Amino acid sequence: MKKTREKQIVKKYKRQKLKQLYLASGVTLLTTLGTVGLSAHADTTGANNAQTEKATSATVATTNANTTSNVQTLRSSSSSAAAQTSSEKAPQQAATTSSASSQATAATTSASVASASATASSETHATSTTTVSSQAVTSTATSQATTATSTASASSSATTNLTVNQASQSFSSANTATASKSAVKSVAAPKVLATTNQAAEPKTDYSYHGEIKNDVSASTGDKAHNATNVAGVANNSNATPSVTNASWTVQNFVNQIGSAAMQVSQEYGVYASLMMAQAGLESGWGQSTLATNAHNLFGVKYNGTGEYVLMPTLEYYGGAYHRVNAKFQKYNSYYDSLVRYAQLINRNYPNSTKRAGSYQAAAQNLRYGVYSTYATDPTYASKLISVINTYSFYRFDQPVSQEKYENGHWYLYKNGQKQTGFQHINNGNKVVYYNNAGQMQYGQQNINGHWYYFDEGTGAMQAGVKYIASQAKNVYYNNQGQMQYGEQNINGSWYLFDQWTGAMKYGWQKLGNRTVYYDNNGKMAHGQANVKGHWYYFDDIDGHELTSQFKRIANQNKTVYYNDQGQMLYGPQVINGKTYYFDYGTGKLRADVFYYNSATKGTQYYNEQGQVVYGQANIHGHWYLFDKTTGNMKTGFQYIPEQHKTVYYNGAGQMQYGQKLINNHWYLFDKITGAMKVGFQYIPEQKKMVYYDKNGHMLYGWQKLNGATYYFDTVTGEMAKGQKNINGHWYNFADGKMSTGFTYLKDQNKTVYYDKNGHMLYGWQKLNGATYYFDTVTGEMAKGQKHLGKYWYNFDANGKMSIGFTDIKDQRKTVYYDKDGRMLYGNQTIAGKKYYFNPFTGALKK
Repeated sequence: MKKTREKQIVKKYKRQKLKQLYLASGVTLLTTLGTVGLSAHADTTGANNAQTEKATSATVATTNANTTSNVQTLRSSSSSAAAQTSSEKAPQQAATTSSASSQATAATTSASVASASATASSETHATSTTTVSSQAVTSTATSQATTATSTASASSSATTNLTVNQASQSFSSANTATASKSAVKSVAAPKVLATTNQAAEPKTDYSYHGEIKNDVSASTGDKAHNATNVAGVANNSNATPSVTNASWTVQNFVNQIGSAAMQVSQEYGVYASLMMAQAGLESGWGQSTLATNAHNLFGVKYNGTGEYVLMPTLEYYGGAYHRVNAKFQKYNSYYDSLVRYAQLINRNYPNSTKRAGSYQAAAQNLRYGVYSTYATDPTYASKLISVINTYSFYRFDQPVSQEKYENGHWYLYKNGQKQTGFQHINNGNKVVYYNNAGQMQYGQQNINGHWYYFDEGTGAMQAGVKYIASQAKNVYYNNQGQMQYGEQNINGSWYLFDQWTGAMKYGWQKLGNRTVYYDNNGKMAHGQANVKGHWYYFDDIDGHELTSQFKRIANQNKTVYYNDQGQMLYGPQVINGKTYYFDYGTGKLRADVFYYNSATKGTQYYNEQGQVVYGQANIHGHWYLFDKTTGNMKTGFQYIPEQHKTVYYNGAGQMQYGQKLINNHWYLFDKITGAMKVGFQYIPEQKKMVYYDKNGHMLYGWQKLNGATYYFDTVTGEMAKGQKNINGHWYNFADGKMSTGFTYLKDQNKTVYYDKNGHMLYGWQKLNGATYYFDTVTGEMAKGQKHLGKYWYNFDANGKMSIGFTDIKDQRKTVYYDKDGRMLYGNQTIAGKKYYFNPFTGALKK
């Protein structure tokens, strides 16, 4: 009934699996090339290899047609039971037969061993892939039977790979555990926090005063731990059994993995015999390309960490096979490959560990995994058991050594003999050391010129960082347990150990021509680091201290400067003769910024290169002037000698243009050059002429300029032109100059007279010995005959009053004007002579 139930389960599973495979888009057939399975009883020959390749090709060709072939059950490492179609590893068995001796045990064994299959792990795949990697290896006598069997029941492994998330979940714990025990753990160090307002010191103390006495081993990320066989110590505590009745290929393979299989068996509680049988079948007894090039015994695909190798494979898509290169996990040793296998068994097939009670039961239980069966081939377990029995692999499951405590000392006996030297103890997974008397050693020991440390309680050889309390020092033992000296890289971080004592170094250290720094955990500083209140920068590659140079800190969007002591600078600094300014809080180079320098007692400007600017500078469209010595910004009136001009800078230091009221005075500055204007200046927007004195001040009112008198409006400063009544007096300004004396006013067609003060004169005026008369209203100078009051007067063409005999040509008469200019009439005695003038017209009677 049980077997019938098993067949029903297998049949149901195959139907589900095949449905998934053929309905899924992009089904891919992946055949690992170069994987060669070898017969356990026949030497490998060229013919066999050729036959193998033919069998492989036949298998690939018949995969789609032969859907009832032995579909390998997927070993899922997903935490979800629904992920039964996912697998980490799918071993595949190629069906073979013998021609006539199927009843004989030897023949059965040959057929079992010959069913070695290359594998492909879905450890990191995110797509569905069908993997076919069948190794059909036969002897000459059974080749026809094998070919027929391959056609009828080809061993094709259908593998639906894990999704990315499932793969990540599957190996998260395995990767954390021990994919390779030689890996060094990362070193944790305190996080460096930025500080502000740090005052620069003139000198850095590079000396380190004394060693740190505390145990930092727990802070390095690689604290002391037991060293194991992977460290290079021979597994002398267990004699490795030998195999008989086996080909050279099998014997050689067993010699290579036997010791490691026994160790993994003890460490992970799995059967060494079962592990060796599966490894042999799946790697062609170590002859597959993956095994020889990458120590990959189970065809595990690359999981994204560690190293990998590229292997040519065939993938089926687009209706055809394509040759591509796929990534497969590369291990440092067979031990690492077996560890990964053991982790898988413990996780997904716990009933196939030693809890099964026997390797036979463990093999049978491979069909009952947590999520799926290991292989759907119902004879898979019997094949494994047959291989184990044929080669007596069960002997690898039996320890042959014994520890004894005698007279206060631990001894190790092997076959009744005390053992000495380094020994691996499976119980406790540790490497210990027995002296020449066979006694286990503890603490520090110098062995063959190397210092080792063995746990004071267990005697386990230690690897990693160890604090030696009696010597108050931290030292480092590599994976071989040997104390290390000088520079050491521990999981990506550099440390320094004394060349003589091995003591971990701290603080400032000189390494050749470079200065480096190790923090309180001994870790070499890289990037920014705060040491005793000062920020330093250590090269990202070799850790050397940066000195006397600018450094761009990209993630903080700033440029800083480290002086010749390596300290970050702040505030104004003179570097190579140029002054720079660095933010007092962050050390950021201040570029394109104005800054008040208390030392120079002035505002300075730092350009885009962070340098202080001197002299004239155009900044964002404004002209500024900075002292040529201090760099202090100038304000107010400044004379620019090289341009022979006076300019004005406002309180912000910006040059001014046009009319500006400064300290209650109006000034005018050239609109292009900013030069201060003096003298007469025309203001076009106000249509006025003004005058600026030698100080640039606009003038108002009466002004004596260059010997001439001008008048400027007392409010606007506009220069007066033409006639202007000022304080009750009429003035005349020709081209701005005040008129004096006789002036012809063309627009009024009259001649007037302005006295020395520019006042227009009226009425009778005695000017330059002559008498003139100016209209009492208009000021117009009288010309010709003029009746004023009771008398007639006559004024010549120049306005001079006439006296004496005067011819009035337009009236054809001669008249006489007395000394006061009055016309005389009637009888008159003039100069002793008598004359008569018409009493009405004044005409002289001749």
